Amino acid sequence: MLGLGNSIISGAALDEFTPANIANLALWLKNATGVTVAQWDDSSGNNNNATQDTSGNQAAVSGGGLDFEKGEADHYDLDDDIEIAQNENILIGFVISPEAPDSTRNCLIGDANGEFIDVRINKIAVNCGGAETTFTGDANLFSDGTKAAVVISRNDGATGTFNIFVNGSTPAGSYNAQTNPDPINFDEIGVRNGSGRPFDGILHELVVYDLGTGTHTADELTALNNYLTSKFGL
Repeated sequence: MLGLGNSIISGAALDEFTPANIANLALWLKNATGVTVAQWDDSSGNNNNATQDTSGNQAAVSGGGLDFEKGEADHYDLDDDIEIAQNENILIGFVISPEAPDSTRNCLIGDANGEFIDVRINKIAVNCGGAETTFTGDANLFSDGTKAAVVISRNDGATGTFNIFVNGSTPAGSYNAQTNPDPINFDEIGVRNGSGRPFDGILHELVVYDLGTGTHTADELTALNNYLTSKFGL
C-alpha cells in the first residue's frame, strides 16, 4: 500500500497542515507544483506521476492545474494504479472549476475497468466494483467556471457508507448513508477506460488516500476540507 506521513494533531493550525499529514497518501497532484502539459508530478512522495505523451490529448496548464477539454479527450495516465480493495476505506479530495456543467458525465478519475468518480451539474457519482452509487444534490451543485472543493469519504469497512462534502459542507440531497463497500481502482485522470466520459474543466488539485483497513479521524476529515477550502478561497 502506498503512503507516507503521520496523523495530524487535533487542533493544529491550518497553516501547519498539508495532505501529507494524513497517513497513507497515495497521490497528491498539488496546485502549481510540477505541472506541465506532459506531466503533473506527484507530491505524495510515491512518484506516481500523471503523464500524457500524446500532444492531442494534453490539457493546458491553467489556474495552477490542468484545463481539460472534453472535445479533445484530454487525459493522463498514472504511473502506478491505486488499488483500494473491498471493505477498505477511501479518502479523496479535489478542487475543480467545471466548464458549462450539465447532465453530461465528466469523469475526474477512473480506470480501464470502468470504475470512476464523475461530476455533473447536480450530481457526484462513484462507481465501485462496477456498481454505481449516484449522489443527487442541489440543482446547481456545480456552476460554470466556479471553483468547488469536493471531499469523498468511505470509512466504515464492510458497510461502505459514503459521505460527500462540497466546499466543506454536506450539500442538500442524498449524500449520506449510501453504501457500497466494493473495490475501486484508479489509473487515469480525466477519463475512464481510456476515453470515456472525458472531464471538461480545470482540475486545480487532487489528493487520494489508500487507507487500507485503517481509518481517518473526524479531525483529519475536517482538516482536509479546511485545507482545500481555505487554500482556494471557498
